[in-house]
Amino acid sequence: MKECPRQNGDNVKKNSFVIMPIFIFFIAVFRFIYLEDGLSLIIQVCFPIFTGILLATILNPILVFFEKTLKIENRYVAVSMTYLFIFLMGSIVVKTIAPSIINSIIQLSRDIPKLYREANELLSLFGNDLILKIYFAEIVQKLSSLLTAIINNALTKVINIFMAFANTMLSIIISVYILIDKENIESWAEEFLGLLIGKKPANDIIKISHILYRNVSSYISGKVTASLIIALLIYLGSKYIIKCPYPVIDGIVIGITNMIPYFGTFIGGIPIVLINILYNPQKGFLLLILILILQQVESLIIDPKILGSQLSIKPLLVIISIIIGGGLFGPLGLFFAAPVAALIKSIVEVYMLKKRNKNEHIIDKP
Repeated sequence: MKECPRQNGDNVKKNSFVIMPIFIFFIAVFRFIYLEDGLSLIIQVCFPIFTGILLATILNPILVFFEKTLKIENRYVAVSMTYLFIFLMGSIVVKTIAPSIINSIIQLSRDIPKLYREANELLSLFGNDLILKIYFAEIVQKLSSLLTAIINNALTKVINIFMAFANTMLSIIISVYILIDKENIESWAEEFLGLLIGKKPANDIIKISHILYRNVSSYISGKVTASLIIALLIYLGSKYIIKCPYPVIDGIVIGITNMIPYFGTFIGGIPIVLINILYNPQKGFLLLILILILQQVESLIIDPKILGSQLSIKPLLVIISIIIGGGLFGPLGLFFAAPVAALIKSIVEVYMLKKRNKNEHIIDKP
């Protein structure tokens, strides 16, 4: 049966409605990329949008808890309670930890001259012409230059703080609208993808997105919980057992870097162990032993209990992803290497499963 001209015209209009915005979008993207620092400009402009989406993704489980567990049916009330809960928790954490962090930083800044002398004496044991001594002097010089630059550019730093505050507020506003209207946004995305690639592939993409979101969010929340436990154990051991001079800094550094799988504990442990060795070699050595023990406890007990089989990616894949992520994107690449690798692995597995099922279906046909 032939299609009438009017129906063909409607299809052309529908396809134009989908294709034209995409065409304009790609032109805009390539226009910025070919500018000098164009890609970084795009990232800078869109940063509040990306952070808003990320914030909404992180807060969505809390919103779901308020709506389903506490039976709060009004979305506006549930979103308000979600942000109020985060604000109260943040205030408690800042009020509890901030004074200790400030005191530790002040103490460390006062001890820098002493630590510098200790490092010089330690390096002198290996000879005056040692290359390490030259490198150490360069590091000290760069740190001094950095402090001087921060002081000289105080006005610029104040402006940057205000810009960061503005971007934060924009991110929060974007995340609020996403959480309030998330069902409609998902429906619009599904409809748009249906017009673009077909209804069935669009439904498959939405289902895969839900699976990926659950896996990655579970992994990140589990890793954050494990890192908080390790940070607390390092703090308690550093302060009450070893009696190190900067226990808060020790716990925070290990807790943050522990988000990096396998290597995180060692990345954070090297600088704090060196600082404590310069302050007191015995305390630094005991702190190293504590870090090694807790790293094993985390690998054998904490991670399996909290993370379970989430993401189920092999150590080799994690190591390769960390190397590539760190090399291409720096610290952020290290932190997000494992979740991104898990996303790629999940997409490939779903694609292979669909192709396998399709091939089996073809073979079974008479």
